[in-house]
Amino acid sequence: MDQDVLELTRKAVVRATIERLRTTYSDLLVIKGYDGIPDFFEFNLYSPANKEERDNALENLYEKLKTVAGKSMTENIHQIILLNRLTDSLDYDTAKVVIENNLMEDGQICRNNLYAAMGEANRFDERRTQIQMVCNTLRFFFSLSKLPMIKLVLSPIKVAASMVGATSLVRTMEAGYELSSKIKDLNPFIDAFLDREIRLIAKLEAGNPVVEPAPIE
Repeated sequence: MDQDVLELTRKAVVRATIERLRTTYSDLLVIKGYDGIPDFFEFNLYSPANKEERDNALENLYEKLKTVAGKSMTENIHQIILLNRLTDSLDYDTAKVVIENNLMEDGQICRNNLYAAMGEANRFDERRTQIQMVCNTLRFFFSLSKLPMIKLVLSPIKVAASMVGATSLVRTMEAGYELSSKIKDLNPFIDAFLDREIRLIAKLEAGNPVVEPAPIE
């Protein structure tokens, strides 16, 4: 399979996924601060900039962080690393199905074709794991935004990241902090995300049609 075509298709999968999130959670995205969540997902969790740099450096960063950050902070950052890897793997497998079944038109993947590809990829347990990891990561970023002297907390992490060329992860953490600092309570979104995404996966696994929830007026 042509790797350039695969990468372009993966990016189309990401775009379709983010558009789905904007629709599925349109009732929540009107809450103050929540409107930044889709962009955070797209540019920091699902398809970050400098992806190659990130992939090459993150494991080295994890080892480095063990010496400069607390256990809880290190494990939360490691979960971000694992989430990035799992998301990439799921998106690539979905993209392969899209290519094999010609499910993309003019560079776009419609909602039904996205669901079809997700179902055909048949990685439902991994998707459930991904959903839980996203929720945990959002909770982590929200907790960061409530820490006093956060710049002092992040300082040794920035140094460690620069030493191994993993500055993209620091940008992800800063973006997560910036997003969370504008939100009073992230739990309504996290609870809805967990519930709706798990329900979606159950429908896809059972082969049932997916009906988008109607936005709350």
